[in-house]
Formats: sequence, structure tokens, C-alpha cells
Amino acid sequence: MLPNPGIISLRRIALVAIICIATLGANAQVTTGRIDDLHIDIPSLKGNLLGDPSLQHVAVYLPPSYSTAKGKRYPVLYLLHGYFSHVETWTKEGYQGMNLDSTMDDLIRANVTPEMIVVVPNGNNLNFGSFYTNSALNGNWEDYIYHDLVGYIDEHYRTIARPASRGIAGHSMGGYGAIMLAMKHPDVFGTVYALSPCCIGFVGEMSEDSPGWGMLSKIPNRDVFKTKPKDPSDELGLASAIALLSAFSPDSNQPPLMVNFPFKLVDGKTLPNEPAYSQFRSKMPLYLVDRYKDNLLKLRGIAIDVGEMDEFPHIRIGTREFSDALSSRGIPHSYEIYKGANHDNKIRERFEKFVIPFMVRNLEY
Repeated sequence: MLPNPGIISLRRIALVAIICIATLGANAQVTTGRIDDLHIDIPSLKGNLLGDPSLQHVAVYLPPSYSTAKGKRYPVLYLLHGYFSHVETWTKEGYQGMNLDSTMDDLIRANVTPEMIVVVPNGNNLNFGSFYTNSALNGNWEDYIYHDLVGYIDEHYRTIARPASRGIAGHSMGGYGAIMLAMKHPDVFGTVYALSPCCIGFVGEMSEDSPGWGMLSKIPNRDVFKTKPKDPSDELGLASAIALLSAFSPDSNQPPLMVNFPFKLVDGKTLPNEPAYSQFRSKMPLYLVDRYKDNLLKLRGIAIDVGEMDEFPHIRIGTREFSDALSSRGIPHSYEIYKGANHDNKIRERFEKFVIPFMVRNLEY
């Protein structure tokens, strides 16, 4: 008996459907990236006198194709947060509601950027900010970023492990850290973008004429760190200033604050207080351009921006003077003053429209 033609047709349709579904499944592409939330034990922070843990929070954004394109490698952007901020300031409803994973997914879908990995390390400590620099009190936060963290990421993820494919960027304290890390380690980071970087030089409210330096000497103990600074516009006010001193001029022989002050009052005049003055100054980019000129010239891209209404005068003045110092030595860079209403009101917009495109132009893929 011959098979029923109608049954044969139905079987063929079903078979074709199964093949199509299987083919679609095999070729389907993941359209969203993911964030790995890690806690990494950092050798450079072990035994620090401040008592911060060596186990540090790091978020790693992996682009959509990471889980399926098994042999593909990606450039990496290291993204640093500011003072009194944390990893989630970039990753979870932070700057203007920014979520790093959805932001990067959108930029990739819009062809603003090819796929890249983005790494957000913690820079917060018991002082509310490490400034990403080595300190005899805080521990070696610079070594943590450029050595321990980069080494870990290259070992555990499919990165393009060369400086031409590594960028670093950050806001405020993170912008300062990005400049210093790129300036000192062009063999690790090839491109840098600093958003409103702080602490560039002894200018503005950080100048030697600032009455704030005299105020600090009257702080009796470190209880100031139990709460957020009440006036975030006062960079030399209490917690933020002691955090900066702990990073730039620590001195374990000076209890209870365990810091030394770069200035002292003599007959009513503010004068440099050595060796703390030179120690502090050696951490400020404005005074390091000549020392690291060759390193700066190795970088593939340098960009700095600041909002015209930034409430911190030392940031507006310091970034301009730093740009002038780079220009006078023939170091290519971009410097922009944009229409910003305050210190951080356009950080998400700047990240999406300027930081990422700048990285795309300068990183090797």
C-alpha cells in the first residue's frame, strides 16, 4: 500500500521546521553583554596600615559575543570612579542613572563602538578614596591597578594583552588616577581620558594661599571619616583633605592622623613644609610633565575635559595649566571645556559621546 501523500507532506513540513529551528539556534547571536562581579585578592594591598581588606570588588563587562566567539580577543578599557564613589557608580544606576552593561550594549548596537571589555575596580577605602596611588599608609593602590589587576584580567579573560589595546579613563579622583597611571606606565596603558581630574597641582583652593591648610592642622583625630564630608565643594574640608594627605604625604610617625602637611604657618605666612611638600608635589601631574615627557609621547591618545561650571576651582585651573604644560612640550592631547553645570552632571553623556569614541579611535582591535 502506498503512503498517503498528505501524510508525507506533513512529515516534510515538520522536518523542514525542525531543521530551520536548529539552524536558527546554531546561528543565533547573543545581543546583550554581561557583568562579572568579582572579588579579587590583591597582593599589593596586603598588610596596609589603614586596615583595608586586600579582597577587592571588581566589575568586568563582557560584550555580547564573548560567550559565543570562543577564539575572539578584545581590547580593554579600565574605568576608575571618583572620591566617595564605588564600583556601582559606573555599573548600577550611577552617573545620571548609568548602567554600564546596558550603556555598552546600546553603544555596540548603534555601531558607536566595536565590542570591548570594560573593567571597573574599586578605589574606595576607609578614607572614602585611595587616589589610586601607592601610599605607606593606604597600601599600594597604583600597583594594584597596573600590575595585579591587569595581570589578573589578562590571565582570566580573552584580552588583547598589549598597551595599544588597553585604555584607562576616570572621573575626578579617577581622572587623576587615569592620568598618573598612563603617565607612569605607557607599557601597560596606551590611551587615557580624564574627566574633570582632581589634584593636578597646587592651584585654586589647593594653593599655598588657601586657608584650608591651616584648618587641617586642628583636626584632632580620624573620626572625620565616619560620615561623608558635609560640603563636597570644599576639597580641603576634613575627610577629603585627610584622604588626600593619606595618599600623598603619609607619615606613620605623626599620630593620630598619620599624615604630614605640605604647608606650615610661619609668622602668619604659609610656607612649604619639607619633606612633606616635596612628597606631596611628587604626586601631582602638573609637576611631572618633564620627568615623564618620553612616556607621555608614547601614548596613543590623551584627552582631558572639565565642565565650565565645575565647583572645584583647582580642577578648572589645574586642567588648563596641565594642558598648557603638555602643549609647551609638544605632547599631543585634547583638552575641552564643556558646558557642565557642576562637577558630575554630564558624566554619563561624556562617557557615551566622548570617552568611548575616543577609545575607539585610539585603541587597536
